[in-house]
Amino acid sequence: MEIKEINLETAHNRELILKLRVPSTNIKGVVQINTGTCIPQKIYWKFAEYLSQHGYVTITYDYTDAQNYTSNIRHETWLEDIESVCQYVLQQYPNEKKYIVGHSSGGQFIGYAKSAAQFDKLFLVACANGYVGNLKFGMRIVMRFFWKIIVPLNVRYFGYMNNEIFGVRGGFPKNIIQELGYWCTQPDFFVSYFKNKNIPSYYHTITTKVKAYHLADDAVANKKSCEFILNLYSQANKSIETLNAADYGIKKFGHRGFFFPSAEKKLWSKFLKELDN
Repeated sequence: MEIKEINLETAHNRELILKLRVPSTNIKGVVQINTGTCIPQKIYWKFAEYLSQHGYVTITYDYTDAQNYTSNIRHETWLEDIESVCQYVLQQYPNEKKYIVGHSSGGQFIGYAKSAAQFDKLFLVACANGYVGNLKFGMRIVMRFFWKIIVPLNVRYFGYMNNEIFGVRGGFPKNIIQELGYWCTQPDFFVSYFKNKNIPSYYHTITTKVKAYHLADDAVANKKSCEFILNLYSQANKSIETLNAADYGIKKFGHRGFFFPSAEKKLWSKFLKELDN
């Protein structure tokens, strides 16, 4: 397997660095991996490595300024990033099977990439409508407090969302967290927001298979919310599967557990069969 980095210039003259893992022989297809919001691509590297060891070219990348928390970046740029990577895959691998694995927002936003309709299959992992009204009562209270109190105070003090107040690394640029917070107060999440900004969507152009995975113990991405996102792909051959962590020898999935190394033995081998078929 060869690992290489590609500097990709997007349509608006920004640069993305793609990390490619290329099998030595017998390439079965290409898998584009879209990260969740401000989740570093390194979280997905073990998963990408596993797929590459089994014959698939994998591509991971970070959205523009996703790790630059003082940036003024907005979600619109990230939609352009996804489209740019889709175009790269189509141009560089015209004869191979092409897939996208989108985690969280990385699957939500595929429908804003015009080129995604040319891919052979899409996989959505923990991709949900974040509207707080969809949550269980207790979590609804927690998330309303988070969006109405914690986030505004945090952004006012730091100038961005600083996750270190929770004892963990990372954060979110100001505009990203504020846009996300607004969406979470809207029953249709980001749909009306982008429509009002005249940003075209292409969900209806995708007619291939779209498979969604609902992680049963994910407190913020329940099945109803995952089905909302899946149904945006209105013309696709859609399906959804609920995964229980215990069935795969894992203590807990949470929101990211599908990509944890502990999932390799049972869950990733299951996913590999879905790719191979």
